[in-house]
Amino acid sequence: MGAVLMGLFPELNEEETLKNVKYYFEHEFPRLKARSHMNISSLQSPSFDTVGTSGSARNTQEDKIMGQLWAMDLVKATYKVVRNCPDDHKFRTILEKCFLYGKGNTGALDAVNYETSRYFECKRAAMLYFADAFSDYYQMEVNMIKTEKSGV
Repeated sequence: MGAVLMGLFPELNEEETLKNVKYYFEHEFPRLKARSHMNISSLQSPSFDTVGTSGSARNTQEDKIMGQLWAMDLVKATYKVVRNCPDDHKFRTILEKCFLYGKGNTGALDAVNYETSRYFECKRAAMLYFADAFSDYYQMEVNMIKTEKSGV
């Protein structure tokens, strides 16, 4: 019976991870950007008058502020991770043009000046790189738990 070799990191389910990155940039990131720009000073002061209430101990103003701060942190982290991507294979340029600046594949493809097949190969690698680097802030990687070779 041969030894099962396992790498330092679990094997990544690349297709699911790519879907998660795409979903993040297309759906969650725009909402985070919108929420992070909410004016904190426009929030009302909490009311401490509990007469005639059911006595909920939840502070909704605090929840709003914490939600905004969390959104701000994720937006900053997104820009930071993209800015720190290596650009030797145009990872940074692809992520910036395609996702941050809304230029899509056409704008990103023009910016990197690659053949279409090479562009999509690099875009895929850039998205996986982003997921790995962004995992300190937000979990979007999907590790394969069961592999046929390991029997786990």
